[in-house]
Amino acid sequence: MTLRNLLALLAVVVLLAWFWSRGERFLDANGPTFDEPVHLAAGYSYWTTGNFRLNREDPPLLKLLWAAPLALRDQSLYPRDVASATNDDHWHVANAFLYGSGRAPRELLNPARRVNLALGCGVVLLAGWWGYRLWNARLAGLGAVAFAVCDPNLLALSCVLTTDVGLTLFALLTCYLLWEYTAAPSRGLLIAAGVALGLALGAKFSALALVTGLGTAGVVYVLRGGVLALPGAPEGKSRSRQAAEFGFRLGLIALVALAATYGFVHFDQWGRGLKFQLTRADHGDGVMYLNGERSRTGWYHYFLVLLPLKLPLGLMGAALLAVPALRRAPCAAFLLIPPLVFFALASYSRVNLGVRVVLPVLPFVYVLAAGVASGSCCRLAGRALLVVCVAWAGISAARSDPHPLAYFNELADGPRGALRFVADSNLDWGQGLPALAEYIRANDLGPVYLSYFGTDRPEAHCIRFHPLPTYGRVGAPGGEAIPLTATRHVVVVSANNLLGIYLNDRDTFAFLRGREPTTILAGCLYVFDLTNDADALRRVRALPPH
Repeated sequence: MTLRNLLALLAVVVLLAWFWSRGERFLDANGPTFDEPVHLAAGYSYWTTGNFRLNREDPPLLKLLWAAPLALRDQSLYPRDVASATNDDHWHVANAFLYGSGRAPRELLNPARRVNLALGCGVVLLAGWWGYRLWNARLAGLGAVAFAVCDPNLLALSCVLTTDVGLTLFALLTCYLLWEYTAAPSRGLLIAAGVALGLALGAKFSALALVTGLGTAGVVYVLRGGVLALPGAPEGKSRSRQAAEFGFRLGLIALVALAATYGFVHFDQWGRGLKFQLTRADHGDGVMYLNGERSRTGWYHYFLVLLPLKLPLGLMGAALLAVPALRRAPCAAFLLIPPLVFFALASYSRVNLGVRVVLPVLPFVYVLAAGVASGSCCRLAGRALLVVCVAWAGISAARSDPHPLAYFNELADGPRGALRFVADSNLDWGQGLPALAEYIRANDLGPVYLSYFGTDRPEAHCIRFHPLPTYGRVGAPGGEAIPLTATRHVVVVSANNLLGIYLNDRDTFAFLRGREPTTILAGCLYVFDLTNDADALRRVRALPPH
């Protein structure tokens, strides 16, 4: 190994260690997000009951991986009585599992989160390797790693139990393997690409958009004179027939891999889950927010507004500067077309729930941005631009720690400014109770008035509270009354509730929106001290708990 290779490898290790250490800070500072208890309880149930009844609307693969560290160590925690009494209502089962097991919720949750963080590290390494292979430069590979590490969105979604990072890893792997296959077809690459595609389909149903993107990329590649054929295929067949045979074989391998994630005998559950997702609107799900408006149907341009606010400006700048270098990149079809089709279909679906929906697009941006190091006119200038863009992205990312879930770039002026445009899981996914508990201890506060968005329980963090209208709580509102004679009257409202996105009355907290908060915790909890404002306090005390 040459000295340059050794230094590049050392730099990758340092960057990856920084990524992981920031992830550990996230685990310490952020509570369970909205769906995490359900995903963990469901995965644990698969291991302990042998069936996939719980939380069918998401494939089981990632949930099995997340729950493995806990289930392989202890299989006595599953609340079978609650599951039976509620007919497998996953919200009640998850609530009993995480908060009624006698174990600290963090003790159950963090090992699963670390599994997902490892998947995020896989995305980082694969993006770096593809950057190196695509641009044929160690610095480009290192740049792709750096851009991935410096993206707060990837870090945040790697630290919570969401299916998006797993889909991102397997989607990126599929595209990369097919890119390699076009240069040197082999049976091993074909099988590996098929398995990766099957795992992507087993990670999240939106992987069907990836299938469409891969098909489109294959068509474009063949029309431009490329050959997609099975290894050792006889000559004489048309390119279109060869591509059709290749696509059939790839799909067959993917289908077998997908069935394996269900243990084969439960494979019918994949179709049932897909049907649920396709008819999700019929179940009353989905309230979206954009530019001060709420909608149950969403907007086609949502992600066009969101990404310029959520991505680090250094990353976006490098990606734009690298576009001219694509002329020298080999077989860019599998680098560009799948993410573009995925983005287009995600926009068309109008599932405007946050940047997580289009997370599989972002690693392709890291790989593209690394191309700035090639320097379309001057290699030295390209290297200088790479350093500047990575440094800009890194400084911006570091400022968001340990709450990168609420990251917004300088164009949005941070989480507070972002509320003019977007909300939901982009900044408030129910992660803020540990920060509130710390704030209460630091300021020696008694019970607070609390309107909390999420399924986490304040009681689990020893928070005393007077319940206000909320969304996500499972069971009774809990809490206690605060006497009017209390020395302090502090109100804490989640960003989503402040905007009224999911509340029956969206103007429940309208009288607080124009008020300057005392502080904002974890980027998502707005704290107002109403001790000396009798009128505002009267309005707060008149609110019902639901």
